[in-house]
Amino acid sequence: MKIYLQDGTELEPLDISGRPATVQGETRDSLTFAFPASAGLQDINSAFTGENCETIRIVEDGGTEHIHTGYVLRAALTLIPGEADGEGRITVTMAKRSYAEEQLLAIRTMAEETAAQVTDTQLALCEVYELMLGTGADGEEVSVNG
Repeated sequence: MKIYLQDGTELEPLDISGRPATVQGETRDSLTFAFPASAGLQDINSAFTGENCETIRIVEDGGTEHIHTGYVLRAALTLIPGEADGEGRITVTMAKRSYAEEQLLAIRTMAEETAAQVTDTQLALCEVYELMLGTGADGEEVSVNG
């Protein structure tokens, strides 16, 4: 099984499990990924950021793909020491944004897009106004008399 994160990072977890978890005072869906300790705690820590987990693609050994979006809240990152004869494990749990957080994100994105459109409209109106006043492209006055 392999997972692919938003930035193209490819990882091979030992196991993946999903369950509800209470994170930031809300019950949320969460995904827990288990890796061998040899994967490196710092590497796992760096890979599982909110930005990288906006989209998580899981490809099973048989080729079946699952896409999970919005798992941007890190609920846990744990190094579990191994037994005397075995290797330890690293687990990382990512929790999904709540419905309200998804709606706020959509509103924020829409507001940013609208602000960009308003700015474009204002710039276009400024150009029309300059043409009406008779200024040239470089801002100098253009006279009808030469």
